[in-house]
Amino acid sequence: MRARIAVLGLLAAACRAPPQQPDPCPDPISARLTAVPSSSPYDSLFVAAGVAFGVPADLLKAIGWVETRWQMVSGTEEFPGRPAAFGVMALRGAALERGAALAGVSPEAARSDPRANIRAAAALLAELAARTRGDWTAAAAELSGIDLPAGRAAYLREVNRARQGPAAAAAVEPCPPPDPGPDYATAIWRPSPNLNQRPADATGVLHAVIIHTCEGNYAGCWSWLVNPVSEVSAHYVVDEDGSEISQLVHEPDRAWHIAAFYDCTLNKDHECWLDGVQSNHFTVGIEHAGFASQGSFPATQLDASATLVCDLTRDRGIPRDWQHIVAHGQLQPENRVDPGPNWPWIGYLHRIQAACGEIVVDDSARYNDPGVAAVRVPGDWAATSPTPDYYGGGYSWASTLPGATDSAVFSFRLDQPVPRTVEARWTSGSNRSARATYVIIDAMANTLGVATVDQTNGGGSWQPLGTWTFPAGWNRVALVRDAATGVIVVADAIRVRAP
Repeated sequence: MRARIAVLGLLAAACRAPPQQPDPCPDPISARLTAVPSSSPYDSLFVAAGVAFGVPADLLKAIGWVETRWQMVSGTEEFPGRPAAFGVMALRGAALERGAALAGVSPEAARSDPRANIRAAAALLAELAARTRGDWTAAAAELSGIDLPAGRAAYLREVNRARQGPAAAAAVEPCPPPDPGPDYATAIWRPSPNLNQRPADATGVLHAVIIHTCEGNYAGCWSWLVNPVSEVSAHYVVDEDGSEISQLVHEPDRAWHIAAFYDCTLNKDHECWLDGVQSNHFTVGIEHAGFASQGSFPATQLDASATLVCDLTRDRGIPRDWQHIVAHGQLQPENRVDPGPNWPWIGYLHRIQAACGEIVVDDSARYNDPGVAAVRVPGDWAATSPTPDYYGGGYSWASTLPGATDSAVFSFRLDQPVPRTVEARWTSGSNRSARATYVIIDAMANTLGVATVDQTNGGGSWQPLGTWTFPAGWNRVALVRDAATGVIVVADAIRVRAP
């Protein structure tokens, strides 16, 4: 990301004249309505703060929903210079300090205690409403810290929806059809000026997808990323519920979403020739509304993101594995943690693969979706990871031995009889078998075929074993080590996909 960004604070934002940009009204919320719960864990605190500071309690509650989905967050910096958000109300920087002072609580309490945080937001909202002669809509807009009129309007529509429910959506004037994303048609096209061209050499070839969290709400996120003042951007932003995605930058263009230079030691020693290359050159950035500190992420948001990543990786030839779909915090650990410890990486990657019609079975059970994938690796096979470009957390291997019957068995479940292409993955090396044998067995224990591959080459990518028609049920692929001694066979992973 680019370095120079003015510090956002609510009071500073209130003093700036927002850029004159028309509100394109691109999100007809009645068409994408997601239910807002009728009660929150903090209802009594919203009421008490509302009474104390003369603020409508339902407005406080609605703002809390839009900002954090009523979660106590302890934010981190995602965009340089933009202060971290804290608490149910996602108060930041100067706004948090001012709100705490007005409410008579300490800034630390406003960060960590729900009651103090909500009271600080209520006190600040009351002060802003006094400036606007009781205009709560204008006060909420100022509290958002969003400069762009289009972003403020989108934010206020969400607050209104959370405040009034489906009736609010029905009252919204219909919007014109939004412009579709140029690379992902179900996204809304909100172009950012914060981009440049990728290098023309190999360092500019799309190679990986970086997953981010916005450390804030959806409207605030895309509004900041399309604002030229921010000097940051991403290719996509996925909203909290997966009901809307914004595309901000064409995939072939270079967005400004990560400040790190690539270091392969942070990515399982993958593609070390890229070391020292600025990571924006070869990556696509996807921001997700929400916070690295939140306890979980909605299934609908994960599903929408997974469908997007499936489309992106399929179109751009990016592998769907652990070295090519990575966290911002993984590649920039010195000052970023997103998407955080509770991002469900294993389930998320399976969602992406399922969206693309794939089942992957790893040699390590913890990397598998137990509903469709299982593995059995004999106890005398070794598990290791010194050779790079393995799938999952490493790979298993065993020395060849005449007459050996202890095979590594990868199992996958199909719901109906279908033809499927089966591929294998290994790490290559001079001590690997040039005639590693895979036996393909269907759910009725029939041998459908035998595939022999050269594991001295082709490591780190999917290699075809063949295409067969499988019955419904649990089918198997067995890697045998029954061969002359002197080499090893590597069991890394199996992929099953449509032909």
